[in-house]
Amino acid sequence: MAAATVLTMVCAVSAVTGCGKNVTEDRVAPSSTSIAPTGTTTTSTPSITASSVGEHDRIVTSPGAEPLMAGIRAADPCSMLDIEPLPSMNLGTKSVLREGPGLTGCQLRVGDHVGEPGSKEALYLFELSLGEVYDDDDRARDKAETVNGHTIYRSRLADERTAADTCYYYVPAGNSGYAHRLRLRKIPPDGASANTPWPEKCDVEKSYVGKIIDRLNTLAPRGKPADGKALYGKDPCAARDAVQARYNDWTLNSVGWIAPYHCQLSFGESGAKYSLQVDLEYRLDAEQKVSAGLDGGPYRAAGLSGIILRSTVYGPVPSRCAVSLTYRPSSDGRLNGHLIRLAIDWTALPGAQYGDPDHPTDGSYPPLPFDACADVEDFSTAAVRAAG
Repeated sequence: MAAATVLTMVCAVSAVTGCGKNVTEDRVAPSSTSIAPTGTTTTSTPSITASSVGEHDRIVTSPGAEPLMAGIRAADPCSMLDIEPLPSMNLGTKSVLREGPGLTGCQLRVGDHVGEPGSKEALYLFELSLGEVYDDDDRARDKAETVNGHTIYRSRLADERTAADTCYYYVPAGNSGYAHRLRLRKIPPDGASANTPWPEKCDVEKSYVGKIIDRLNTLAPRGKPADGKALYGKDPCAARDAVQARYNDWTLNSVGWIAPYHCQLSFGESGAKYSLQVDLEYRLDAEQKVSAGLDGGPYRAAGLSGIILRSTVYGPVPSRCAVSLTYRPSSDGRLNGHLIRLAIDWTALPGAQYGDPDHPTDGSYPPLPFDACADVEDFSTAAVRAAG
């Protein structure tokens, strides 16, 4: 898909890290005394028949997607992870919360010596990610189970040899086609072999899912705004009006919610040779840098610095253009910066190269309706202003 190409292009340019590997500030969980474990009933029911949620494209453009994404943005992912049941689960006496991966993620590290260098004991990592697309194909490949009367899914990834110490569960967000993913991994102590088999991994994780599933189903709003300059809770699609104004002669075919902080606008026009896709996204990552061999460089918009990447697929005029701007810098060498990303992608429709009386049949393409990089300058300014 064209959108995937542009996203990959931006993700690949970080000299520090790739996409999806985010480590952020530690938040030490408050100590707990006199813990009363939450009651949990776990019953494996492989024959569960779940109602259909449809395919990816239908899910992200459904009427219920936007309000669900808004509800997830309003929540604090780290408040979904309950520390109180941990002592009764014999996983350790200390715990640390860490934001990420992504703006809708949180990590909970548990053990007797969490944060102590050179520890000779294993620790346990719970990693939560809210609001991922989880369609019918995903459900069919995974195993439906129940916990506390709710249907959840154990990911097929837990059965792979490379995940001997890891289990994954998906908790559906109603019948929306989205789900919240929880990963549990037993991290060996320094010097020990990685991926050591842990037969109880999914039993332990499923028990914990049962203790937090009510929180995941409720998604209580944050008690207070995030500290400092942050993109938490903000709508990445707030600059949509500026985009639509630029292409007012084109039809906005759909608004897709790829993730809570990622909206995608798809445009078309009768008789056009191209379709247009505009991605507006907020990310948690390190500041981006342009890798060697890519067409791009430093970029500034509305007082923010970042990078721009260009791609000329259909002739000399850029058909793809992506910008990443640093809204809040990362700190302490971690991937905890808040970034504004937007991308414009023109894609030639079938038959664009041939069959046009006004166009030569030499394999070249008709002229692009717009210069993607000229437009991205206007949109980046609007996106920064919308973020506040």
